[in-house]
Amino acid sequence: MNRAEASALLEWAVAQNPGPWREHSLGVGHAAQVIARAADMDDEKAYLMGLLHDIGRYEGVRGLHHAVAGYALLMDRGWPEGARVCVTHSFVTGNIDHFGGGALDVSEAEMALVLRILDTPFDDYDRLIQLCDALTWGEGVCLMEKRMVDVVLRHSAFPGMAEKWRKWFDLKAYFEAKIGGSLYDLFPECAEYTFKR
Repeated sequence: MNRAEASALLEWAVAQNPGPWREHSLGVGHAAQVIARAADMDDEKAYLMGLLHDIGRYEGVRGLHHAVAGYALLMDRGWPEGARVCVTHSFVTGNIDHFGGGALDVSEAEMALVLRILDTPFDDYDRLIQLCDALTWGEGVCLMEKRMVDVVLRHSAFPGMAEKWRKWFDLKAYFEAKIGGSLYDLFPECAEYTFKR
């Protein structure tokens, strides 16, 4: 998967289901690229994973099914690493019971697939997209707390919410240790996206 293919795929997907998830996807891609570069990771791979983490939303307003749809779409295009992130980005704790993005609207076979993926250890790209998903408001990075509240207001409180939030803060600390400073210092738009939007 290259940048031109990923961008075209995102635009196709948004044409199927227009919405603010396009801007969020662009923002997650940007945040992942910036943090990956600072952490000596492959910043192009991180960008593409962030850009396409929600690609399964092309099927419409769905809960867990968006993760499975994205996985299938990217597997069909021969990119298993990106496909995996379509699932793992929703499970920072690795626990299926802590899904906070709506209904568990998947078949038994799809649930078995999700559980198989969650049964393998997360790598730094899984962790990075999980973190960037929690930091990104539209196309920009905001204080993580603002994004957390946004998710709860849209989906209500959910089982394991406190554990999930603690895990996001752990990931933030993990990547800050890797870069030797605050993640927010990497994003000059953070104050605007936190306080003015």
